Amino acid sequence: MTQFENDLEILRDMYPELEMKSVKVEEEGEFPQRINGKLLFKISLLADVNIEFDEQHMLLSNLSNECVEFTIYSCHYPDIRRCVVMDIKSLWISTDEKKMLIDKALRLVEETVDMSIEFADSFTSILILIFGFLIDDTAILLFPNGIRKCLTQDQYDLFKQIGEEATLQKMSRSNYHCCICMEMEKGVRMIKLPCENANVEHYLCRGCAKSYFTAMIQENRISSVRCPQCEYKELKLEDFKSYKKMLKALFTPLIPVSFLKEVIDTELCERYEKMFYNQAATRLSKYCPYACVTCRRCDSWCTKEDLDDAMIQCQKCHFVFCFDCLHAWHGYNNKCGKKVSLSTDIIEEYLDDTVTSYERKRKLEAKYGRRVLELEVNDYLAEKMLDLAIKKEGSNLQRCPKCKVVVERSEGCNKMKCEVCGMLFCFICGVLLYPEDPYEHFREAYSGCYGRLFEGMPGTET
Repeated sequence: MTQFENDLEILRDMYPELEMKSVKVEEEGEFPQRINGKLLFKISLLADVNIEFDEQHMLLSNLSNECVEFTIYSCHYPDIRRCVVMDIKSLWISTDEKKMLIDKALRLVEETVDMSIEFADSFTSILILIFGFLIDDTAILLFPNGIRKCLTQDQYDLFKQIGEEATLQKMSRSNYHCCICMEMEKGVRMIKLPCENANVEHYLCRGCAKSYFTAMIQENRISSVRCPQCEYKELKLEDFKSYKKMLKALFTPLIPVSFLKEVIDTELCERYEKMFYNQAATRLSKYCPYACVTCRRCDSWCTKEDLDDAMIQCQKCHFVFCFDCLHAWHGYNNKCGKKVSLSTDIIEEYLDDTVTSYERKRKLEAKYGRRVLELEVNDYLAEKMLDLAIKKEGSNLQRCPKCKVVVERSEGCNKMKCEVCGMLFCFICGVLLYPEDPYEHFREAYSGCYGRLFEGMPGTET
């Protein structure tokens, strides 16, 4: 056995994935003039790394297999840069990062290997240094401080896929307990549940997963379509200060529909998706009176993206209509009245800066909409000013006791008729008058307005 063949056996024992072949052997030498090879390797992570993009982040404990392809020209030794030519094949390592890793690997060889000795004696050392560096020392360079900041959503999704594949590989080699039947099975027969807490791992065998989720949906127990081992905490809508965050939390199921499609029948998944949305929309409509309404064409729930926008579109039949009057959309300039009126207590609480905190105001805005609250406050203040004007001594203003519109007496007696609703009432005390005999109120001795029909009329002052 030649020294090259002996070294090759050593390398293959250390790295079973190593593929290497020689091209053209010089007659007078035992080492090939050119050696081509490649090695599948996995970068070693000493600890979990955090993958980030915008507000998304996840922990990654394993990476995919990378590949280093190399060609060794023994004739160029000891010039390492010409002797060893490398390329790294990877789905996620950038071109600049590949160049950096190759440069550092070759620099390590240059600084470590004694170039004065023969190539035959340094061949094994060169490859062991390069392979060791790529496997053990690159993580700290590619994940500084244990973090990888992705530049695009595609990059983040790639790492997510790598993490899922690594988890599946790990599962296939391990044993797990099903948290329903408590039987131990190999990972290939188990399903890892998408628990909300990423730090816990719960598993179900495929049989239990199918029967459990099928039963919960058939029994309409929508809140139980979740990990049976995780603690359940009901979502508290009153804690949200942002309507959009409330929507996201409320309409995101604990078990994604994409996960259920791999476990149960498609028809059952569709039933669950519809029931989950209807349940969430019903709950939102009770808490946020301006948020949800059913479509008058297809009877599906429609949810506003913007709480302050009166225009709403059905996602099922695409009907665009007005939230307040429920007719086809008529534009923002055509007013149609209010579908919901806020109580005076809510308006006064939002208006009072001395008592109501900033946090509480944000919660009220998340529930009712900022624009709605501001409009209600403006109307409330305008009504208050009218009430003050009505109570002012000598005022010719009074409210209709039925429709509450403000009526002004410019002339005539104290028998008033509302021009809006047609109601007859006394201008002095506001009591409703009998249509058959509206003057009876002023003739009866027991009435507080007895004999005061013409009181306050111009020309009747004494």
